[in-house]
Amino acid sequence: MRNLELLTYRHLDAGQDFQGSQCICIDYDSGNIYTASPNCIVGLCPQSEQVIGVVKLDQCDELPPDGVNRIVGMEFLADQQSVCVATDTGGVLLWNVSSGQVESVGDVSSGIRAMSWSPDQEMLILATGQDTLIMMTREFDPINEKSLHPDNFGAAQFVNVGWGKKETQFHGSIGKEAAKQKKEEVHAALPWDDKQPRISWRGDGQCFVVSSICPITSTRKLRVWSREFEHQSTSENVDGVEQALAWKPSGSLIASTQRRPNKHDVVFFEKNGLRHGEFSLPFGVKDVKVRELLWNTDSTVLAVWCEDLVQEGSEVTPKSYIQLWSVGNYHWYLKQSIKFDEDRVSSLTWDPEHAYRLHVLCHNGKYLQYTWHWATHMSNGALVAVIDGSKLLMTPTRQMVVPPPMSAYYLQLPTSVNFVSFCYHGNTDDTLLLLDDGRVAVYTFDNSETKDDSVKLDGAGGNSFKTCCSTPRLTGIYNITGLPPISRLSKLVLHVVWYNSDLVLFCCVDAQRSQHSTLYSCKFDGENLLVRSQVEVDGAVYNMCCDRESEDSVLAIQLTDGYILKYDIGTEMVIPWELSGGEELSFPIPCQQMALCTIGEQKVVLGLTNRYRFYVNNTEVASNCTSFAVHKEFLLLTTLTHTVRCICRKTKLEVLPSLSDGKAHPFDESIRRVERGSRIVAVVPDDTKLILQMPRGNLETIHPRALVLSAVRKNLDELKFLDAMTAMRRHRINVNLIYDHNPHNFLLNVRLFVQQINSVSHINLFLTDLQEEDVTRTMYTAAYNRSPLVEESEQPNKVDTVCDALRQSLIQEDEYKYILSILTSYAKKTTPELEEALLLVRSLRDNPSQNAVVSPAEALKYILFLVDVNEMFDVALGTYDFDLVLMVAEKSQKDPKEYIPFLNSLRRLEGSYQHYAIDKHLKRYSRALNNISKCPEHFDECLTLVSDHKLFKEALSLFKLGSQKYKEIAKLYGEHLIGKKRHEEAGLVYVKAEEWELALNAFMLSCNWRQVFCMTAKLKFNKENEVDLARKLANQLQSDKRCTEAAVVLEEYASDTEEAIVCLIEGSQWEEALRRMYKHNRTDFIETNLKPAMMESYEGQMESLETMRGDFDKYRKRLKVVREEKERSRLEFLESGGMNDADADLFSDTSSATGESIQSSKYSGSQSSTFTKSTGRSSRNRRKAEQKKWRLKEGSPYEDFALIAALSKIITAVDIMRDEVNGLVKVLVQFNFDHEASKLQQTFGSFLRVIDISIPSIWLDESEEGEESVVLGPHATANTIAQAIQRGQSLSTKEKLDPVIKNAPTLHKDIKWKLSLLEEDKL
Repeated sequence: MRNLELLTYRHLDAGQDFQGSQCICIDYDSGNIYTASPNCIVGLCPQSEQVIGVVKLDQCDELPPDGVNRIVGMEFLADQQSVCVATDTGGVLLWNVSSGQVESVGDVSSGIRAMSWSPDQEMLILATGQDTLIMMTREFDPINEKSLHPDNFGAAQFVNVGWGKKETQFHGSIGKEAAKQKKEEVHAALPWDDKQPRISWRGDGQCFVVSSICPITSTRKLRVWSREFEHQSTSENVDGVEQALAWKPSGSLIASTQRRPNKHDVVFFEKNGLRHGEFSLPFGVKDVKVRELLWNTDSTVLAVWCEDLVQEGSEVTPKSYIQLWSVGNYHWYLKQSIKFDEDRVSSLTWDPEHAYRLHVLCHNGKYLQYTWHWATHMSNGALVAVIDGSKLLMTPTRQMVVPPPMSAYYLQLPTSVNFVSFCYHGNTDDTLLLLDDGRVAVYTFDNSETKDDSVKLDGAGGNSFKTCCSTPRLTGIYNITGLPPISRLSKLVLHVVWYNSDLVLFCCVDAQRSQHSTLYSCKFDGENLLVRSQVEVDGAVYNMCCDRESEDSVLAIQLTDGYILKYDIGTEMVIPWELSGGEELSFPIPCQQMALCTIGEQKVVLGLTNRYRFYVNNTEVASNCTSFAVHKEFLLLTTLTHTVRCICRKTKLEVLPSLSDGKAHPFDESIRRVERGSRIVAVVPDDTKLILQMPRGNLETIHPRALVLSAVRKNLDELKFLDAMTAMRRHRINVNLIYDHNPHNFLLNVRLFVQQINSVSHINLFLTDLQEEDVTRTMYTAAYNRSPLVEESEQPNKVDTVCDALRQSLIQEDEYKYILSILTSYAKKTTPELEEALLLVRSLRDNPSQNAVVSPAEALKYILFLVDVNEMFDVALGTYDFDLVLMVAEKSQKDPKEYIPFLNSLRRLEGSYQHYAIDKHLKRYSRALNNISKCPEHFDECLTLVSDHKLFKEALSLFKLGSQKYKEIAKLYGEHLIGKKRHEEAGLVYVKAEEWELALNAFMLSCNWRQVFCMTAKLKFNKENEVDLARKLANQLQSDKRCTEAAVVLEEYASDTEEAIVCLIEGSQWEEALRRMYKHNRTDFIETNLKPAMMESYEGQMESLETMRGDFDKYRKRLKVVREEKERSRLEFLESGGMNDADADLFSDTSSATGESIQSSKYSGSQSSTFTKSTGRSSRNRRKAEQKKWRLKEGSPYEDFALIAALSKIITAVDIMRDEVNGLVKVLVQFNFDHEASKLQQTFGSFLRVIDISIPSIWLDESEEGEESVVLGPHATANTIAQAIQRGQSLSTKEKLDPVIKNAPTLHKDIKWKLSLLEEDKL
């Protein structure tokens, strides 16, 4: 589906020395041209247009004095910087172009008829006048000489395996008569054959073929020889084979020509000599003769050089023709046709470096250079045109995709087409064709029913079939007028741009300066295309384009050096193209393909080189791009990695290079894998189709996910729910997107959604696919680029919201029509409302309607398809409607012998007790309790139900407060709470049951001494019993370290002041003990009890602080050492290039609290397996596993964790000592122990300061790390991970650490514990 488009054309009148040139060769390093004629050898530099050297052959001493008749071969030897020339007289000359010396390196006495060098220039083959072949080395040393006409077939002769005679073999559709046919008679070579041998090498230099006249039959035969000069094969006898010969460089075919009685063909032979296809030339049988065939270097284009046949002695100068053919899907296309009316071609050759550059020399000394490139011609309406000689194959890819070589229809022109241009603005399918005779043909779509005879239907219908697309009409064929009167200038039109229906722009090469161009602006005037203005361009134009989407009257012009110019159509001025920063735009490398569009709200120029480099302005976006296309929302690229990339055109320019960096981006919807070698043919506007062509020529239509999502989003924004649903079903897009795209908008237009879809099955599909996840943030996050997942508490229940809203709209629209969808909305809810669904089915049964579309049985059958039938049986049973239960049971696999007796037993029960039995069977115990509470005669069953299923709270709410039944239930509740060790709550419940003794015992167990003495008052305890109870309760409080409360109980209820004071002293409640001493005048306790206890507490505090301070310093220093060692070893491991080394135990979490570590497989594997196995273990075993994991033993893998845990424990213990130290310091000062108080305050304060300073170095800050890494966990999705990778973030599988390890303890700095009178005065 591609055409050859002429990029540049150069012409040069090289002078008299170039006249009559017979051979041409190229220096691919410098680009210089060398040509030879019987008179001289000339060198030409096309860039400077200067002759660089001339050798006069008639003055050369190495040649015979009577001169040379013909040059038979010519080759430029790059390593020697010399030109090798062979003459028909037998001389082989070597001209060193650097020194200018000419040397005779060989002479064949019988003359030379042909010369050919191998592609690697290591071998030389000469065909002599004695019909022999001579093989020589690159130093011109003969290797061997053999006959040009061997008698045998060759080494590859076919072997007869004895499969019978030809008469007995199967001959296919042609039948047995084929065996009786005589062999084709072979005639002598045609009169205009020059009878000279031709030699052509295969591209790899391993074989060469020789075409020569057989001396016996006088016909041409092809013989294949190996590099070792061994005869391989001989072609079969083919009548009419001509002199042209070219072996395809890729090695598959040998091309020649054959003249048949009714046509003139280019024929192909295989290496074994057998025929392999052909195609016919568009000439009469006796119109032209083929001078030469030439393959370009990549074997994609075959050049055919023809000349008119003229009678001998005629003075008419034959016209020359050059045609370029290419093949696709086994069909040969004529892509370019060049006619030479006045300038007869004398020689031509393909450029060895640029695959699509052709060098042509004319007899009159003119040098011509053509450079083409492959281009796909597609209109804005996705109409694709393919040139095939005088036919233009048209395929409207929006309506149909017709595989080549067929097409929807084709346009039959009077002569060959060389260029196609579609109208940029207006009716964009209108077509302008540039013919090889310089005229312009225009086809337009005007909705006329008049049929055009030049439009022939192919795949689009016709022949009594319906036409599947509209066809154009020939408006006219126009002559270009108003050009300067220069010969054939009108036939050298380049880069045609049909801007609108009235304006055509094109370029021509400047007649005086071939490296400069002129831009012409034309309009249609009658039967002519009239030039109305022209602008000189300072440089040769390489390409032109304009923006198809914007009518801003701007044309982008690229010169051959990549420099970009801007042509303003309105002012007709050419100025440099400036970027937003003010710098002038220039591509680093000239780009054969160019386009103009808007990206990131900026007008940009796109360019693609033949080396797959893709540029946006002067920035290289991709280095592996094979083709590109511009969509309204996306820029589409195909790459050498066999992918299609869809880049959003809203993307900022500075971000573009990172989008096509060649890295794998998993889960990215903008990338799609395609077949190897695929190229973009067309992208259909306002559609999702992308048409690709494979290397063999066939077409494939794909729908990239990015284009599909774009179309779906557009449809949803426009409230075209049906179109969106259709696209989503066709391309397997999750239908949750209908709601997630814009939830608020969907809920406002639910009824419109129902009206447009208008299909029960499609609405059911939408409901059944509903999920709680927001697919715009998970599955299609790249297309929406929304923020990460929000907390669940912030989101409404999506499924329930949609089901409720849709059900309401369905009921309003037509409840009977959408009954199945309504049932689906009940069943799909987070907690399925199956009972409401069954009630709806029952209403259908009880209230039949003529509008009902579905019967109750069908509705029930449908809902049983969504829900398990056994679950539905239970739901039906819960409605207490036995008829409905039977309807469900009939649809199930249940045995009637099982459920009918069960239902009968339930039927025999009455009222609330029947409902109780059903609810108890269904394990709906709350409902069962409610029903059994209405049956006073079954209160024992009620108590059993409450006790068995712990329904105490519900039961208490069902009975009257203070009733006997209420008290019994409360007593049961209290017993239950006692069993759960919730003694205080049990006491309160016993109070409700008026069980005072049980309440007293419960309060005793919970040490609630206030409630205990309330209960003793209720029970009227005497003083003795109350004192015993008080002493017992005080002992319990004292053992729980509630010394203040124990003292209150002893003093107020046991009347034991001394014991109360002792209790306060033992609990270190110094001030409260002093208060009671002075209150009861018992100061003797100060010396006997208070001071000894005070000093004992001081000594204990000092010893404890000293021990903890030593451990704290030791653990802190060890933690620093461990971290330094592990970080050093981690860096050494990474520098060595290792990954997951089995001995890399150093990489357990060196950053401790951060949790981001590189753990070794040795430890991480074992630990993970440990936790996997311990999943089902008891909490005791899990705690043991944790303790085993965190060991303070030096060298253990989690030593740093153990150290942090130990430090946290010490800090917490020290922090809670503030109140205790404060109380002790004050009482020490009060009794004149100032030295001890000061020492204790100083020691404790110093320890707290060290802790405060050390915390930041123990618990490292992880805020920076949180920004650079992505945590993998239950809230992460594939798309969020992929987006994070694209942003360059690293992945971190953070283990959920213990808060003790992750967070530092909180210090209670607000507690005032110091005494300022013990502080040293600061001057």
